[in-house]
Amino acid sequence: MSPSLEPENSITTPAPPITATTHHATLLLCTSASILAYEILLMRLLAIGQWHHFAYMVISMALLGYGAAGSLLFLFFDGIKKHLDGWLVVLSGATAISFTLAFSLSQKVGQDPLQLIWQPAQWGAMLLTYLLMGLPFLFGGGIVGIILTGSREKAHRMYAVDLLGAGSGAFVIVPALFLGPPWHLLPAVGGLVLLGGLCFVPRMRHRKMGVVTILFSACMLTLIYLLFPPIPKIHHTKTLPMTLAFPDARIEAETAGPLGMVHVVESDLIREAPGLSLNFGLHKEESHLPQQKGIFLDAESLGPITRFSGKLHELEYLDFTPMALPYHIRNPGRALIVGAGGGPDVLLALKHHTPEIVALEANKQIADLLLGPFRDFSGHLYSRPEVKLEIRDARQFLQAAEGRFDLINLSLLDSPVSSAGGLHSATESYLYTTEAFSQYLSHLTDSGVLSVTRWLKLPPRDSLKIMATALEALRKETLQGGVERHLLFIRSWRTSTILVSKSPFTPEEIERAAKFCDERSFDLAYYAGMPVERANRYDVLKSPDYFEGATALSGPEAEAFMDRYVFDVSATTDDRPYFSHFFRWKTAPSLFRQLGRESLPLVELGFVFILATLVQAVFAGGLLILLPLACLRWKRRSSGSPGAELRFSDFLMTGIYFASIGVAFMFLEMALLPKYTLLLSHPVYSAALLLGVLLVFAGLGSLSVRRFQAKNPRFLWISVAVIFFWVIFQTTVGDHLFSLAMGWSMVGRVLLAILFLSVLSFFLGWPFPSGLRVLADRFPNLVPWAWGINGCASVIGAVLGKCLAVSIGFRPLMFTACFLYLLALIIYYLGFNKRPSLP
Repeated sequence: MSPSLEPENSITTPAPPITATTHHATLLLCTSASILAYEILLMRLLAIGQWHHFAYMVISMALLGYGAAGSLLFLFFDGIKKHLDGWLVVLSGATAISFTLAFSLSQKVGQDPLQLIWQPAQWGAMLLTYLLMGLPFLFGGGIVGIILTGSREKAHRMYAVDLLGAGSGAFVIVPALFLGPPWHLLPAVGGLVLLGGLCFVPRMRHRKMGVVTILFSACMLTLIYLLFPPIPKIHHTKTLPMTLAFPDARIEAETAGPLGMVHVVESDLIREAPGLSLNFGLHKEESHLPQQKGIFLDAESLGPITRFSGKLHELEYLDFTPMALPYHIRNPGRALIVGAGGGPDVLLALKHHTPEIVALEANKQIADLLLGPFRDFSGHLYSRPEVKLEIRDARQFLQAAEGRFDLINLSLLDSPVSSAGGLHSATESYLYTTEAFSQYLSHLTDSGVLSVTRWLKLPPRDSLKIMATALEALRKETLQGGVERHLLFIRSWRTSTILVSKSPFTPEEIERAAKFCDERSFDLAYYAGMPVERANRYDVLKSPDYFEGATALSGPEAEAFMDRYVFDVSATTDDRPYFSHFFRWKTAPSLFRQLGRESLPLVELGFVFILATLVQAVFAGGLLILLPLACLRWKRRSSGSPGAELRFSDFLMTGIYFASIGVAFMFLEMALLPKYTLLLSHPVYSAALLLGVLLVFAGLGSLSVRRFQAKNPRFLWISVAVIFFWVIFQTTVGDHLFSLAMGWSMVGRVLLAILFLSVLSFFLGWPFPSGLRVLADRFPNLVPWAWGINGCASVIGAVLGKCLAVSIGFRPLMFTACFLYLLALIIYYLGFNKRPSLP
């Protein structure tokens, strides 16, 4: 949440004070905790049904709901204040019911993001979904606004309770996700609000009516959950529903946790060997694949669990996949398998008698399945003496790892469907950045190899970006000969495999690679000095695009090639870790013109979703915030209030100031959410910690404004200066400290994140209340408009910030936020802060 969610109405709207009691505090605490818990649950539900990069949209919804609630209270508080207690109880019931009902109804709308480009009706469906899921934020924001507005001189205490509750909800919901699927927690979140409302009833004048309202809401909540269960509708293009369409498919196991929903599906039709050579079995009597089960995370395929009896000849098919290439070129003695999952890459290493295999799996739920119910089926894979299982993120493991590896393997770590559609273009991945590749190279032996396998795309994208990133990392190493001699690239009909070596590939190794490809009808795509005649021989394309692209990237014309290429294939960095983002604005018109005659993968849909959401946010923000405030201004003009005396410059300065700090705050939040994912391992952990710390410490900063403002009228310079220096520190020293801290325990990394974020958050809490206090004194009639502008700007800033983070990176986005704060500071001291109060 933005620090702008504070007792703003207490400054502007005359109201009889509420006797702020523990009952009010309890209701406020429960409501705030429930709202933040709902926000985290929405992120998880959207990750299951759609894709996890919709987190930015959830934050935008929350801000929209709170902003709209504040605007409506400004319009109708005169009527509401006559029955404040009754309104609070009714709103607590409406909030509790809306958690389940709003999400259930949103799943009935039939929104299909993949059809946004072709079906205009989907824009309306997306807007309706957006508004429905935002209803709990509207009702909950009403409770918070009423209590803070009516508390008046005690509003700062209630505000502290609000922030404490919000922070508690963000922290508690993550471990609660271990209890079951996230949709089962929605009624519990609603029940918490009802509990707060029930505790509030004893201080009501009509207690019986309050009890009836709470009991009725509880019954409705239960009935809605039973009749319209809030289960996310999984998009039909995800691999889980497609697999369940098999006639004999059934879900054999299901687990839930903060890192996702894991399903294991059994079917006799499941046989998976990505890139398997069409030559497999041509010269042997036995050419079958062993029985397999599919494993899925958030309805996306993670590969198979393969039946293994311990007989290595059963694994012959794995030797006919491109992933076997490094074992034929060199004989690794120690291998690191990143994203081991169901274990196909581990089985391949066993097939080639690798004596020491370290299997990395970041998700404990998946490891527990292989060590538990599927232990026998997988041949006790993760309990074999050659295999050591580590439940760690790859980069955190390597930061603390001792010793080096002969092979580091990253194979097909995302689903083929989402990869083909560009659905991960807005999803950060820190496994494919220049910094990650440098870390991999530093942990290889002198003859070690990094093997990266990706799904094949036409025109080439993933493989070329891997090449560009690897070349950038290699240039930072002290190597023998040119960097191009350390690369080897092959492709099958479905996948590409790129080897990155610390030592140059020798002519003998190149010939072994050529023999490997010829025996399996794979195509050599690149090695240093490769003649074009050796490319494009088996899976023949119209032109040798992969060879030409790889050759251009490894040569002196690399920059010119990347500048003219239709997709963005430049190296990925930790500052812009969107490996699957290939969208380029200057080539977008030509790509969209081809939609009528070309295939879907030409458009990176993940980025299109961001742009579509930005349009929705602008429309919804104007409709629900600016329109009510315009009505309020019209009413004041028609009644002859002093608001008519305001000049255009007053409106302009107020608009710029509050819009600037709203957008700036969200720009920082949208940069820090994915940035702290690297430190904390997963977006859910990052979102929960970041939101919790920002709320609590920004609130403390807001409460300190009055004291600092009284001591020094230029105190706001301190806030903006600290924000500037913090961003500089974070992007320089902080990034290096994060790299070192990745080897720490989770507790240590969390404490480091809290230390960093608390300093920034405290001073982020100053600009909004400072401007609001001055405005309330000098231009009181502009306060409602300023609140609405800030809310609308925050809604838009959340989505625009995500768009810019993907396009330009985190550092430019954070510095843009700093300059917006500087602009607001100039307006503050040169604008309305210098004007005398209105009569």
